[in-house]
Amino acid sequence: MATSEEIEKYCRNCVSRDFVNGKGLVCKRTGELPAFEEECDSFEQDKELERLAPPKPEDFPVSMTEEEMLAEENLPKGVLCAVVACIVGAVAWGLISVSTGRQIGFMPIAIGFMVGFAMRQGKGIRPIFGIIGAALSLVSCILGDFLSIIGYISQDYEMGYFQVLAGVDYGEIFSILLKNVMSMTALFYGFALYEGYKFSFRAQKHPEGGKI
Repeated sequence: MATSEEIEKYCRNCVSRDFVNGKGLVCKRTGELPAFEEECDSFEQDKELERLAPPKPEDFPVSMTEEEMLAEENLPKGVLCAVVACIVGAVAWGLISVSTGRQIGFMPIAIGFMVGFAMRQGKGIRPIFGIIGAALSLVSCILGDFLSIIGYISQDYEMGYFQVLAGVDYGEIFSILLKNVMSMTALFYGFALYEGYKFSFRAQKHPEGGKI
């Protein structure tokens, strides 16, 4: 006769389990109480029961301690990724603005997200990661605005891009940039700063309850 431990191990998880009033848990194949000893040769795991069962404690994600997360920080990697994203974002801003002929409001938001997400590759939790992410987001926006102004001048005067860069009055360019910052553009720059700071920190997983 099977012991209670053997019944727990095999019968309760077998596709052939059944319950009969007056007998309890029986084998559907025989209609009788489990009669095997130690191991059941007819055992067949019930996959559906396994799927619906609550997850085991070891299946829950384990939160890392602050010391472990600090040990994994890599500021140089985060800064390098963010600088690349900063340059790519600025170039994209310039190209899109010149090709469409207008400034697109969501570009600073997209740049803030892109730079912040790139900074996140450094797995940082300290404020310095957010500060650098926000600063590089702002730099990317200003550089993108600058490149778009150069692009407009290049189009209007039918000059090469590098010709404009070599001969333009940078005092006038910076005056235009300052006007942009002081106008409604400043609001979008604020969004870029916020996104750049917010997304620069590593994503942290939290345990979730099991589902039945």
